[in-house]
Amino acid sequence: MQCTFPLQLQTFRNLLKACIAQRDLITGKTLHALYFKSLIPPSTYLSNHFTLLYSKCGSLHNAQTSFDLTQYPNVFSYNTLINAYAKHSLIHLARQVFDEIPQPDIVSYNTLIAAYADRGECRPALRLFAEVRELRFGLDGFTLSGVIIACGDDVGLVRQLHCFVVVCGYDCYASVNNAVLACYSRKGFLNEARRVFREMGEGGGRDEVSWNAMIVACGQHREGLEAVELFREMVRRGLKVDMFTMASVLTAFTCVKDLVGGMQFHGMMIKSGFHGNSHVGSGLIDLYSKCAGGMVECRKVFEEIAAPDLVLWNTMISGFSQYEDLSEDGIWCFREMQHNGFHPDDCSFVCVTSACSNLSSPSVGKQAMHNMVLRLNRSGFLN
Repeated sequence: MQCTFPLQLQTFRNLLKACIAQRDLITGKTLHALYFKSLIPPSTYLSNHFTLLYSKCGSLHNAQTSFDLTQYPNVFSYNTLINAYAKHSLIHLARQVFDEIPQPDIVSYNTLIAAYADRGECRPALRLFAEVRELRFGLDGFTLSGVIIACGDDVGLVRQLHCFVVVCGYDCYASVNNAVLACYSRKGFLNEARRVFREMGEGGGRDEVSWNAMIVACGQHREGLEAVELFREMVRRGLKVDMFTMASVLTAFTCVKDLVGGMQFHGMMIKSGFHGNSHVGSGLIDLYSKCAGGMVECRKVFEEIAAPDLVLWNTMISGFSQYEDLSEDGIWCFREMQHNGFHPDDCSFVCVTSACSNLSSPSVGKQAMHNMVLRLNRSGFLN
């Protein structure tokens, strides 16, 4: 029985778009049912948006069903489904859909290259890049940044791609320069990262990602003064900072043992609302434990984090292990972490072993560690 409710097509489209924007799966399913029961003629446009709705909401089975029910799928239909599978790390299904496209476009290639980049799979990303060039598609920033990220562990290959980017004039894309900068930084080539960042002012203009990436690079390489100066310049320019920038600047203050500057920075984070973030909290605990001569402030920071993660727990254990008179607190923190449902990793064991070694009696420390290993073995953590 067909629905006789007078649906206005434009209103229907607007409702569907609102469902996609708000990730409203329940209302979206209701609209989909009305779509099939109403007199609205089959529409590839609407079918694509239902596929997009389901993919945005993580309902991959419904996304595949919506795609299968599309009478006349176009390249956008395929790309939507490829992106849905890629976002959920189902690269084999994404590739399967890609291979079924009658005429893939540059978006199809970019989406799949980005999926391989997320998994660090260099070879398939390079093969797709070669196909793009053979087909003489117009390369863009997404294509090149994706393949550079995919090949990020091979510095020699990144250098070649960087040369290609510069020679062919693709260094006008900030996203490409950011990818090159991040790859150089991650592999320890800070001078090369600096050069890319410096030259971006002339070609591909620096964006917020560029500044953040350079600050992170300096923080990772213990170049504290440079990271702090970059951050100050970023603030002067009115650019937006994120939690990774904040954490990297904290690492910089810790590196140069600037407690006063770090405390002032902490105050700024409280005003901006970043202090409750677990990633930033780890940086604050590391700063105070190494520069403040105690763990009082560290406890306060930890208690302000609503949902501490494993990294935060490990940082607290590490902080306690730096003080002989607080080693027992470090062991207690290790046990409390497990009571809260966290499985210790290699870093957890290194930190708690350090705490045990600091106990006043070596035999007590050995016994404490032995007892913990036995309990972990019985509970299955070490299996």
